[in-house]
Amino acid sequence: MITAQPLVSEFTVVGKLEDLVISSKGCVKYLYLSSQEEDYSIEVAKQKKLLSQNLQPGCHLKVTGMRKYKLHQEKVEYKAYRIELLPEPATVDNVIATTKSKAKVLICQGSSCWKNGGKTACELLQIELQAKGITDKVEIKTTGCLKQCKQAPNLVIMPGNNRYSRVQPKQLSQLIAKHLS
Repeated sequence: MITAQPLVSEFTVVGKLEDLVISSKGCVKYLYLSSQEEDYSIEVAKQKKLLSQNLQPGCHLKVTGMRKYKLHQEKVEYKAYRIELLPEPATVDNVIATTKSKAKVLICQGSSCWKNGGKTACELLQIELQAKGITDKVEIKTTGCLKQCKQAPNLVIMPGNNRYSRVQPKQLSQLIAKHLS
């Protein structure tokens, strides 16, 4: 039996608070944060609701929580469990450098993909990453079916949620150069 690893991981984002959604009770429900990489819409966990008077648009925050990849909807949901107000923007650059997460390559391990080259692609991908010396920066995960069986083998490269179908072994080095180098 094939088991798929959950597509849930911890995240840490440091950025500028652009906007927030406040409930009728004065608690923060959503944060809209912008960082150097992208903009984020982050739900605030119920047990971590903050009074809105502590946060003002333009302030800098460090937000830690759980990130859930919804592959079929091609989106990522963020839920904050810890929010820190940073004193000044100069500290933002230091925190971003230390909290950057690994890139991920998700390879479909469904029977159709696995039989039609997914297993070979997985093995070759590991060899290519070792040859380029970036195995510590990229994580390879096998997943359950990605619902593109007729276009096997399938893989997804994150961040960016880039999907590739009918992946041939000769394409792997190009994909690594494009997304992971």
